[in-house]
Amino acid sequence: MIETSTEPLATFDSDEAKWAAVLARDAVADDAFVYAVCTTGIYCRPTCASRRPRRKNAEFHADAAAAERAGYRPCQRCHPQGVSLAQRHAQSVAKACRLIDASDELPSLDALAQAAGLSRHHFHRVFKSNIGLTPRAYAAGQRAERVRDEMVRSRTVTEAIYESGYHSSGRF
Repeated sequence: MIETSTEPLATFDSDEAKWAAVLARDAVADDAFVYAVCTTGIYCRPTCASRRPRRKNAEFHADAAAAERAGYRPCQRCHPQGVSLAQRHAQSVAKACRLIDASDELPSLDALAQAAGLSRHHFHRVFKSNIGLTPRAYAAGQRAERVRDEMVRSRTVTEAIYESGYHSSGRF
């Protein structure tokens, strides 16, 4: 029998547990606490890709506000006072998906990347890692879905093809 618990899977109630999460760059710890480095005066998320400090130079704070009250400034790499990188990427991908869904023609990768605020190559990697498809494959799936919906509503197949955004039967 599998035992289930209502407690969170990872608790960070000791400095040792927090330090282990920092060393492992544990994503679960991202919203649980921040760590500050005494020698630099900067505080970061546990998942920050920056170089790890010596343990004796690290302090732990409940949140960004507590670290700032203690005199630390936010890291320019992980932006611990705002939303996490994963959340920013998810928002960018959602915005791109809305652009693809709203357009008849597939927007260019450059246009999608610019709307997301990322370079085109980085945007492509982020999109694929979040959705599991490339932007082109996602757009093709959305267009196919529109064709299926139009098939039900339209009187003829040709009418459904043109209504779903194809400009010729050859493209279909």
